[in-house]
Amino acid sequence: MNDNHTPSEDRVAGAAPPANPTARVLKSIWKQFSSVITSFLGERFSLLDFAQPENTIEGIKKDVEFRGFALWILMFSIVIASIGLNVNSTAVVIGAMLISPLMGPIMGVGLSLGINDFSLLKKSIKNLGVAVGIGLIVSALYFAISPISTPSNELFARTNPTLLDVVVAFFGGLAGILAGSRKEKSNVIPGVAIATALMPPLCTAGFGLAHGQWSYFFGALYLFLINSVLIAAATTIVVRYLRFPMVSIMDPVREKKTKRMFSIALIVVIVPSIWIFYRTVTNTLAQTKVHNFVEETVVYPGTEVVKEEITFAGGLPKVNIVLFGELIPEDLVAQWESIFTDTFEGSLNIIQGDNGNESLMELSKLVNLYSEGRAEAKGYSDKIAALEAELSLLEGQLIPANLAKEVQINYPEVMALSLGTLQSG
Repeated sequence: MNDNHTPSEDRVAGAAPPANPTARVLKSIWKQFSSVITSFLGERFSLLDFAQPENTIEGIKKDVEFRGFALWILMFSIVIASIGLNVNSTAVVIGAMLISPLMGPIMGVGLSLGINDFSLLKKSIKNLGVAVGIGLIVSALYFAISPISTPSNELFARTNPTLLDVVVAFFGGLAGILAGSRKEKSNVIPGVAIATALMPPLCTAGFGLAHGQWSYFFGALYLFLINSVLIAAATTIVVRYLRFPMVSIMDPVREKKTKRMFSIALIVVIVPSIWIFYRTVTNTLAQTKVHNFVEETVVYPGTEVVKEEITFAGGLPKVNIVLFGELIPEDLVAQWESIFTDTFEGSLNIIQGDNGNESLMELSKLVNLYSEGRAEAKGYSDKIAALEAELSLLEGQLIPANLAKEVQINYPEVMALSLGTLQSG
């Protein structure tokens, strides 16, 4: 048998195909580019080179205990925050948040968990309990004696914490501990105090305690719990990442158990806020749909919607609409109500001027009084403007009171002086 190919040809046939030089060059360029980008980002986002663990630990430990000066500042900030919440003044509430020392023991809890300092953990929890107790007592006493007992918008805003509050507290805690680990604190710490808002929910809980409004009490306490736990958790994470020196080394089994308990506590705190957030978003979307329905459907020439009230009972909307203007036929009203029920499975109640509804009559009276008051106020404004113009004219005609005395001083030979105004024309 005659074999026409040589052994060298066999080796060539069995060898791997030569590498593509273009692919090799592109791979080298990508490797160099990735290295440059990684180095650049690592240098830009590095935190380890600027951390000062010893100074940070010393500073947090110093702020943990409430005694003397810190205790008085705490009580003053509680009173200021309570007044701001009571009179619905955002500026006053912000001022109270800026001077509040509540961040100290909360960051102490996070630091102690991060460096395994259990004596600091006990001290931080003890002082945090003291701060919460004093906050509730002082704020409850203020709201008990305050003549303003109606809940303000500032108070109500602290009673429905959601997942967004969790996010704010966590990132606020991250910013706080990172700023605390640097020499230059800049304006981060005051910003964290405002963003995390520890004092207002504590004082809102005092309001609920003083007036027996338990929805305010428990809702505000839950917000305070969210803020405290998430700030502490953020502190622990950053302390571990920055490799602060450990006070004690736990055995792996105990450390694993501690981490599991820590994770369970976080989940227990966060889950209700997720549900509240979901419910809030759902209600907001439902209210928007109902409002759009009213704007698009409840339309009649010569008639205007002057009041729209949307409530939810069992997840179903109940809408009361007050109309002014032309009387709408009953069959059209019934048609609107039927469409609303079919669309939202709720109830629509339309109140018109001729149905004798007392609330509508009261509203009509208020509108009339408001219109009359505006007209009367305009009349008074016109009178005031006329009187001011006349007064300005008279002031220009007055002779200075000290003119005679100046004449006597400058011209002692003058024996008598008569003054008056000249009438032209």
